[in-house]
Amino acid sequence: AARWRRFSSTFAITVITGVAIFLAGCTEAPKATRPDALKVGVLPDQSVEVIKARYSGFMGYLSKTLDMPVELIIPDSYADLLDMFHEKKVQLAYFGGVTFVQASKRSNATPVAMRDVDAKFRSYFLVKTDDPAKQITDLEGRKLAFGSRLSTSGHFMPRSFLQESGIIPEDFFSETSFSGAHDKTAYMVRDGAVDVGAANAVVIDSMYADGRLDRKTMRILWETPPYADYVWALQSNVPESFLIEVRDAFLSLSPENPAHGALLNQLGAGLFEPV
Repeated sequence: AARWRRFSSTFAITVITGVAIFLAGCTEAPKATRPDALKVGVLPDQSVEVIKARYSGFMGYLSKTLDMPVELIIPDSYADLLDMFHEKKVQLAYFGGVTFVQASKRSNATPVAMRDVDAKFRSYFLVKTDDPAKQITDLEGRKLAFGSRLSTSGHFMPRSFLQESGIIPEDFFSETSFSGAHDKTAYMVRDGAVDVGAANAVVIDSMYADGRLDRKTMRILWETPPYADYVWALQSNVPESFLIEVRDAFLSLSPENPAHGALLNQLGAGLFEPV
């Protein structure tokens, strides 16, 4: 009787386990679906007003091309964008090199496209035009500002190139600070809050072009060697067909089309390339 009870118990467990495995095998994973709307998050690397002006035309282009509502999301910080992407509060995000690596590891971000300039990006070290410094080594003991701590062009790569030159910022400069955005870094130099600032070359070029900076009062002391930087990325849970739609929307922007050329100019791009 005891052996029969042990046999029955073992048989029951085996049957239940087998049924569970069978049912698990029959359960299909939910299929990825095309979103009804697209929320786009971008790095807060300049003032909110400048960011809105920069991306408004492109958001309209994406909405028309993808035939869906598109909303621009401007987070409070680089870290907030990473959190929003991880929590799927945005589907498409514009990351820098460092933040993309983090989003890829943490949230399996899927790269879509990058500007032609992003394959060979650069950073500038800015000083006042009348500053006597001729090279970075002339600034020992003075004040330096980076951008955001998570910025590729405003912190990580400028720091890397300084270190390659034998300069540890915290040891070489009397003060090392973080402005949080590229335009703020430039204004800190302009206003005398710091002596030198490291910032995104494309942003600084645009500030010279639209008059926010004046070459008579601000100059580029050092331009870094090139490196890879920004990339647009999608959530990994969207259908592949939608990823292709979004990618093709970027790649279809042609500088030969006047309307497209204006959008590309706003985005600081000559054209977009697949990643």
